Amino acid sequence: MKKTLLLSGVACLLSTQANAETIKPYLGFDLGVTKIEYSNKTGSGHTDTMAVADINFGLKFNQYFGVELSSQASSESDVESMGDLSYSSIGIDAVGYIPLNTKLELFAMAGVGYYDFDLKINRKVYDLEVHAIKHETAFRGGLGLQYNINEKWALRGMARYHYIDNDFFDYIGEAVLGVRYTF
Repeated sequence: MKKTLLLSGVACLLSTQANAETIKPYLGFDLGVTKIEYSNKTGSGHTDTMAVADINFGLKFNQYFGVELSSQASSESDVESMGDLSYSSIGIDAVGYIPLNTKLELFAMAGVGYYDFDLKINRKVYDLEVHAIKHETAFRGGLGLQYNINEKWALRGMARYHYIDNDFFDYIGEAVLGVRYTF
């Protein structure tokens, strides 16, 4: 009985180890452009375009599903004589992959992000810069293509939509190109 229990435990450990090898962690970096549309509620009703950089860490559980954590920051953009706007975010996304062939994959992602919008106001008070900070949670979804150069390196292009819809912002749209390294 003890031998059977011991052999069962060893078999479970070996199968867990074999299953763990299919989980592939990766690290990625993206650069691109983002467009923010301001809400009509603020009276602005216009859009601004700025550069964006994104670093992300992901786990690909199998050839069809993964999860990705990301951190993003934008450049500054002048907002109608009010000041300079920039934003940063952290987020988590579920990623679904559809292999098109041995090298190319179509993927879709959906998730949630936490955004910090920073408006550096043009006026100075006692030689100090004045900043208005707005924190928002947004739902986001994206679609893209990933080209796997080899087992370690991949190139990726993606378009993503961030739904905010508050008194200041309606949405953020972005297009990015990036590189991935799988461990």
